[in-house]
Amino acid sequence: MATQSTPMPDDVRLPIYAVFSEAKQAAAAGDHARAEQLCEDAWGRIPEPKFGWDVTYVCLGAFVKYMGASRSYDKPIEAVNAYLGSPYYAEYQDGPYFWLGSLYYEKGDLARAFEYFERANAMSKGRCFVEEDPRYKAFFRTCKTRPKQQPS
Repeated sequence: MATQSTPMPDDVRLPIYAVFSEAKQAAAAGDHARAEQLCEDAWGRIPEPKFGWDVTYVCLGAFVKYMGASRSYDKPIEAVNAYLGSPYYAEYQDGPYFWLGSLYYEKGDLARAFEYFERANAMSKGRCFVEEDPRYKAFFRTCKTRPKQQPS
């Protein structure tokens, strides 16, 4: 069972949200360096324990999305793995596995991408792909229907 999170005070939370909003705009405009810088700034503003706040999950999702849009994958992968290893991760949450799948897909590590998409898909009964980039579901379906390679 996950450890209960603490409500983040508005005077801390709202400026973090504002910086993530700027990162979203920068990523949409193709200013990848700025988006990455803003994401790191926003993520760095979350007080320790980083995963102990009620808004951390939303912030982690934004960090993954906008860092990924900026073609920066290693730091969000590290952050998601840290969250999965924290006492605040709830075993029913498929999102972190989907995020890892999307990051590894974008990074070009398709074997790992499939592994994480498969886990998220099983946990969510397919709902993890709803409202996400359709490339991910197409990739997953293609891999799922391929015959398994037998070791020689």
